[in-house]
Formats: sequence, structure tokens, C-alpha cells
Amino acid sequence: MLIFFSTLIAVNCTNEESSNQQKPNAAIDKAQKWFRDYEADGDNLKVFQNLNYQWTNAKVKKAKDGIEFITVPIDGAKKEVNENWEQKLFIYRLGTDSYKVLLYEFYPENQTTVDLDNFNGYISVWDLKKGFVRSAKFANNIIVENGVVEVLNDKQLKFKSFTNKQDKKNLDDENSNGDGGSQPPIPLREVVIENSYKDDSYVYVYSPRGTDTSGYSSIDYTSNPSGGGSGGSGANNTPQTPINPCDKIKTLTANPNFIAKLEELGKKTNLKIETGYSQSKNGPFTPLVALTSTNGADRMQLVPTSDMIGYVHSHLDNYDSGQVNPDGDPLIRQPIKMFSPADIGIFLQLVKNAQNNNIPIDSVYGAMVSSEGTYQLRFTGDPNLINMNFNWNADNLTKDYITYMKQGSKEINFLNFLNDKCYIKGVELYKINKDKTSTKKTLDANKKIANTNC
Repeated sequence: MLIFFSTLIAVNCTNEESSNQQKPNAAIDKAQKWFRDYEADGDNLKVFQNLNYQWTNAKVKKAKDGIEFITVPIDGAKKEVNENWEQKLFIYRLGTDSYKVLLYEFYPENQTTVDLDNFNGYISVWDLKKGFVRSAKFANNIIVENGVVEVLNDKQLKFKSFTNKQDKKNLDDENSNGDGGSQPPIPLREVVIENSYKDDSYVYVYSPRGTDTSGYSSIDYTSNPSGGGSGGSGANNTPQTPINPCDKIKTLTANPNFIAKLEELGKKTNLKIETGYSQSKNGPFTPLVALTSTNGADRMQLVPTSDMIGYVHSHLDNYDSGQVNPDGDPLIRQPIKMFSPADIGIFLQLVKNAQNNNIPIDSVYGAMVSSEGTYQLRFTGDPNLINMNFNWNADNLTKDYITYMKQGSKEINFLNFLNDKCYIKGVELYKINKDKTSTKKTLDANKKIANTNC
């Protein structure tokens, strides 16, 4: 493990309306039941507890790419009557009984209501239990900038690099100029979190993280859980060139230095510490530093550099940890022989790093060697949607991962984990075969492995 759809579903004609009326209602009822179970399974973050969901005003919608989702307005507790922001719950239907829920916050500029057909302002996206997912600024209904939103108390605000020490309520006017990453943080709204002993005041603060040229509209941004991909809606929408990783995979596996590293790591899976290397775009491999195992996890340290394009590391065989259980029996550590959540996070960090340093995205890889197989990750999604603040080491994500990987096919389990828990689409799994050819692993309609040879 490395550290480090937009319109309402409508009937075709007026006289069919009553016979079809139950369909959207049934979809809403089913999603509401799922959401109740979701909320009961662990606490929401403090800022998202006791929200007033307006289920009577819920709507069933469908994106351009066919994804069905339900929007549920939230009656927000505003401190001031003139505050201009809205919250909505978006529940995306991923399968028959599978959903993903995100909370959207809309901060329109120069508008009294949120109009996703012509939106100007900021949108932030949240996981109710895990926190921030992504955020962006929109101008003339086109995304122009990605950002990060933090919820900070008064003490934390003192450490933010605001241009002046003015009252935080006046920061909007003071910080209205500037562009991209040079623009100072912008306060969006205040919120009070009620505790049993006192009420704490917090401020939502937006910080720019760079321009976005994907051309997504606000509808594109909200009608897909990954933040795009349902088709642009403006003249500025520049389609991305599809990426086929196979050519770069063949180039990599034809590199004798890379193959030598695979063979070396294959002989070290019986050790008690992981071994690994990073690779720069010019070819050299640099050894990674092994860290002390904690909480049953084997770890390595990887510090990305501007020219880094990939990593390769080992996952170990079962071994005696040197510890004993209460009965005096030795504790055998059983590493999972597949990419960990932290491995995925580092890989996505390298993808974003490549984008920022003009390195071709299809050059970036993450590789894992184990006694049960050698695999690599490739990315074919939109790097603009990568959230550098997503916590891939979060305890709840690790617990979910362990649950997914407990039994059965590790390939199937890992791909299901990616589909269900990864906030961004485009992370692909390839197996490096013994003859050094590669096979793409995907799930078919029956959730079985589908193999595509490079």
C-alpha cells in the first residue's frame, strides 16, 4: 500500500398521464427507502446532520447518457434572510438496487434563484459521510475553474491567506478580482453547528485550484456522479480525445528495465516489508522507502516529483507479524494482493501531476506485483475532475475495501469497489500476463470478468 441527466421523465400524451403517474412516484419511494438505510448506517458529518429534506418536491430526472437520478430540495437553515444559496440531494440510480448519493450546494451570482439552464456562480459537491468531493466556478453556464471548499471555524480562518485582515463577511468584495489559482479564498456562507455544550460557527470557504477547459455545463456537472460525461451543452465544449492505453502499455512492457523490476519484485513477495520503485518520464527508476507497518497495513512512501509517471511495488504473501492474540497464538498478517485505496489515490495524484506538467496522461501507470498476479492501473477519464483532497486513507473507505475484498475473485471485487466507491470514472485495471502481454479487466452485464487483450 502506498501512502501518501437533466429533464423530467414525461409521458407521451395527456391521456396516458394517469396510467404512468406511479412510475416516478415508485422510483422516488424506492430511493427514499434506500436513503433512509444509508443515513442509518453511520452518522453524517456534523454539517450535514438533521437536514430538512423536501421529499414531497422530489423529482425524477434522466441525463443525456441515460443515468436516472432523483433530486430532493433541502430547506436550508440560513442565518440571514438575504443569503443566496441552495442545497439539493442528488440520488443517482446505478443499478436495480444500487444508488449513489451526493449533496450539491449552489451559490449563484447575480441571480435570486438557481437556474441550471443559465447558471453563474459556484457549485460544491459533498459526500454526506466522507466530506468534500469537488467544486467549480461557472460563468455563462460553462465551467471555468475548479476549486476546493473547506468548512473552517474562526480559529482555522486566521491561518487562511486572505489578502487583508478584514471581517470575513466583506471578503467577497475585497477578493472579487484575480484569476485562477492567484485569486484568494472566497467565503461562501456561514453555518452554525449545534452541539450539546455550545454552538460552533463555521464558514464555507472556496479556494481556486486552476482553470477548467472541459466545457461542461452546470447540467453536465450535476447529472453524473463523476461530474461530467453526459455531453456538453455549449459552443465552448471541446471533446476530449479518447485514450487507448494499450499502445503505451506495450511500450512499457517492452522496456527491459521495467521487466527487470517486475521480476525482482516477484522474488520479494515473501519478505515482511514491501519493495517498490517510481519511474520518471526519462526512464530511471528510483527505490521507494518502506515504512513501518501500522494497523495491519504494509506501507511505502512515494513523494511525487514533476517528472514522475508511474510506480511499481509489491504486495506481500501472508507472514507472521511477530505479535500474538489474547490466546497466545501468532498473528498472521494477510495482505490483500490487489491495489489498495491508497494505491488508487497515489495513481490519480500522478495523473493530475502529469496534467499539470504537460506529460501525456496515457504515460501514467501504477503497478502492483504479487504472487497471485501482476496488475497495473491506467486512466481514461477527465483529469480535471480529480479531487486532490479526497482522503483515500479514510477509515470508513478502508473498511469498505476490506469488506469488498474478503472473498471471491479479487478482480471482480476490486472492479466493484471502483464502480461503487471511486468518485471518478476512468480508472482501468490491466493484468500483466506471464508472457508480458496485457489484458484489460472489466465487468460485463452479469458482473463477471470480461477480458480484452491488448
